[in-house]
Amino acid sequence: MNWARTVRFDSVIDSATQRKISASLPGGSSLQFGAPYAAGARTYGLVQGPPSLEPGEVAQALADARLYDEAIIALAIDPMPKDALPAIAGAFSSDAGLSGVIDAGIAGNAFIVEFQPARAAPALVLNLVDVELRRFRGYRKVTLLNPLTPEIVAQVAASGLQASEIAPARILETFLEQSGVE
Repeated sequence: MNWARTVRFDSVIDSATQRKISASLPGGSSLQFGAPYAAGARTYGLVQGPPSLEPGEVAQALADARLYDEAIIALAIDPMPKDALPAIAGAFSSDAGLSGVIDAGIAGNAFIVEFQPARAAPALVLNLVDVELRRFRGYRKVTLLNPLTPEIVAQVAASGLQASEIAPARILETFLEQSGVE
């Protein structure tokens, strides 16, 4: 089975630099980038490799980035009104102790939260934000910042649709990819 890790660059990376970084990776590994998030000065990616390649070998090529120990979910939450940002940040502070949250903080006019989907369900993370927004009679816009593995996509879909039978092999795009169809 292949491994997957999320990588975070603390800058906006243009497509030419993305190609250069991808070309510097060891053979057998791949890097898929998410859309750069200018407001938070971040770019996320998903690194994947075969079992024969150690993630540490890839980490050497990504020395200027943070390579997580697993594939995570990173969300940018843009609340209205902006006055809600400190309350949302407080709800995710280390004192609150939501299990599975790796990093959370205000970036510009948004709140960025990174979390392990196996330990903190996306619905729980968003419900926590919504609890704070209710105090301000506010609403939110959520942007997914990083590419996800088929396993995480299936997990989120199964949870959201309350359909435990959803698995990566049942997602059409994953099935076609595994079959070599383009």
